[in-house]
Amino acid sequence: MSDKLQQGRTAARVGDTAEARRLFSEATQEDPTNAAAWLELAGVVENLAEKKTYLDRVVALEPENASARATLALLEKKTADGRPPTADAFPTNPAVDEAETGPLFCYQHPKVETSLRCNRCNRPICAKCAQRTPVGFRCSECVLAIEDRYYSQVQGDYLNPYDRPPAKPLFTYILMGAIGLVWLAQELAGGSTDDEVLIKFGANYGPFILQGEVWRLFTSMFLHIGVQHLVFNFIGLIAFGFEMERLYGRARFITVYLLAGLFGSLASFALRGPMTYSAGASGAIFGVVGMQLAFFLFYRQRLGEFGRRQRNTALILIGVSLLLGCSGLMPADNYAHLGGFLAGFVLGYPLVPRYRIDTSNSRRRIQDRASLLRRWWMPVLSLAALVSGIWLAVSFWAAGGWWGTPLPGQPGGGAIAYGQTVEGQLAGEVGDLWQFEGEAGQVVTITMQSDELDAAIGLFDPDDEYLAEDDDGGGDDNARIDAYVLPVSGLYTIYAVSSDEQPGLYNLTLKLEDTLEQAP
Repeated sequence: MSDKLQQGRTAARVGDTAEARRLFSEATQEDPTNAAAWLELAGVVENLAEKKTYLDRVVALEPENASARATLALLEKKTADGRPPTADAFPTNPAVDEAETGPLFCYQHPKVETSLRCNRCNRPICAKCAQRTPVGFRCSECVLAIEDRYYSQVQGDYLNPYDRPPAKPLFTYILMGAIGLVWLAQELAGGSTDDEVLIKFGANYGPFILQGEVWRLFTSMFLHIGVQHLVFNFIGLIAFGFEMERLYGRARFITVYLLAGLFGSLASFALRGPMTYSAGASGAIFGVVGMQLAFFLFYRQRLGEFGRRQRNTALILIGVSLLLGCSGLMPADNYAHLGGFLAGFVLGYPLVPRYRIDTSNSRRRIQDRASLLRRWWMPVLSLAALVSGIWLAVSFWAAGGWWGTPLPGQPGGGAIAYGQTVEGQLAGEVGDLWQFEGEAGQVVTITMQSDELDAAIGLFDPDDEYLAEDDDGGGDDNARIDAYVLPVSGLYTIYAVSSDEQPGLYNLTLKLEDTLEQAP
């Protein structure tokens, strides 16, 4: 019985009078002697004859009920005026009319006399209970009812945080500030496009990662190559970072951002091989785009057409970015972009906020059933996958990568001197081996040029362990390993091969300098 009355009062407060009438009617049928149920039913019916019948029933059950008697008196007075009364003439919750019964007392504090009424339900309220709103004073129950109606725009057990974001951005500002400061430091140190500066500041440089500097997967997320690169990533953070931090909350946003950036750096290193370097926050930002796609996919039924447009925008952005990266119109690391996007989506979907109103106590609270504390296993599993991926990638490339070990046979090749250009001829899929003496710390540049084949070269250390490679990719018929720092002293091997397995002539040039500053 008490549950039906409480549910009926809640329905009446949010304006669902039909549901309130149904619940109060069931309550009176279950217990016809319950005066409170009859009084509540009288408050929500529109037919005045019914209203009078129910109020008479209340007075019959409780002759001293002041609210019922006062409302009956008001009904009879307005009927006696000769004008047809309307339901609006009576409050939803019957209140005592000051003109008829004297002073008013607060409905929550019966001993406190007051002259205020709630401008929504018309109940008397004292100064302590009154809450100022843009349209006047209201009682606390009406304020909560209006807010409940606002939250109920989305159906279902969970609220949609897109209607009322749970957090204000903080980490997006911090990330933008950190990235900007690091870029200024790069410029002051010699330029953000300078290879030496990028490697010194912690770029994703494969040879050093193979030597154990895996922290470069993280530091490279804060480096940028040139002002255009910086501006594009700032635009991405502004367009997606603020929105996702508001929707997911600060803790989940920064967790997904950093993990997606790390997975993007790992994808770049693992798939491209340790022959180039990369830098930029693009992998992490594409992870934020993946978060957005996960959010709108999760709420696809609740957000309707708006959610569909947002999902399509995210997919189009990914497709255009990958297309531009493949076409060469805009230099981009597609592996980092794709790795970060997938990581952001996989992490973002189970962490999508699921907020709801907790009505278990008198003071309403907002609860999240998918908070980071409740989904702690997601970042833990992600870190485990990240560590495993790093170990596999490093082991793979240290063992020779796509070339494999041991080194192929030596049908051609020989010794090559510093600064020398040698000519070679490949018969087909089997390459030539060229060897040179190198000292630890020296910087080597190797160029393979051919007009007849797709050139590809690989560099191996004295223990035949893979170090670096390059492939012209069918472009300018050149392959180049640029400014590579030799890790140890000994006899190094250059593997010259045709990547399309076609025969042809080639020229191989070796340059060696003592320091990175002297390297071409």
